[in-house]
Amino acid sequence: MDFGELSTRSYTELKDLAISMDLPIRRSKEDLIKVITKAFKEYESYKREKIDRYTRGKQLGEKGKEGTTYQVTDPQGKKYAMKTFRKQKSSATLIKEAELQKLAADVGAAPNVIDFDTVSKYIVMEKMDSHLLDKISAQGCVTKEQQKQIIGIYLKLDKAKVLHGDANLLNYMYRRDKLYIIDFGMAKEVTVALSRKLGTSTPNIQIMTLGLALKLREMGFPKTSYDYIIRYLTEEQRCQFGFVSQSSKKKGSTNK
Repeated sequence: MDFGELSTRSYTELKDLAISMDLPIRRSKEDLIKVITKAFKEYESYKREKIDRYTRGKQLGEKGKEGTTYQVTDPQGKKYAMKTFRKQKSSATLIKEAELQKLAADVGAAPNVIDFDTVSKYIVMEKMDSHLLDKISAQGCVTKEQQKQIIGIYLKLDKAKVLHGDANLLNYMYRRDKLYIIDFGMAKEVTVALSRKLGTSTPNIQIMTLGLALKLREMGFPKTSYDYIIRYLTEEQRCQFGFVSQSSKKKGSTNK
């Protein structure tokens, strides 16, 4: 912008411009020019550092409830995944999501967070290679090794005091041969109060395992696809949700 052009405008024009930019009104023309000039320079810096920093490429996966994820490239040519959000998402909620994913990434359970912005509403993270769902759909089952990796993620999340909260199979992705969990939009910090409310200090193992096992059964995968996962359920959960046969129930009651 040609900042010299501002001096040719009247006080009323500058005042209207300041109001449209949601800037404080100053009594003198000179002070108004200073305020407007500072705002434009800050925006240009923001645009250079945040808006123009990434070149957006193809869409990754389906459009989600909160927004869409794209492949982006930084000025050095490195490729990342950018999760974009609707403008209605509050800054506090976006920051919390990024912080919880960072905690999960620190223990090796989630992709590293590279950057986030509360104005343009995005989180940039390491780009994953493939979805677990695509692999198990092709296989027709979830292997024991894959189940072990999922349980490993839950153990790490409990260690990080982060409840992921969404057992959707699309939230499990590979980078090379390692499995990670993504999308922390429903995640919560595992506080003393939350632990008391849920009745457990390890909610990923106690709750996410159940949700995933039910999801796999509902999708028609064979029992071998979750027989390792359900080892981490309580006996009460296994009985209540039908993960043990009637004969096993009777045998258990006889032994008692």
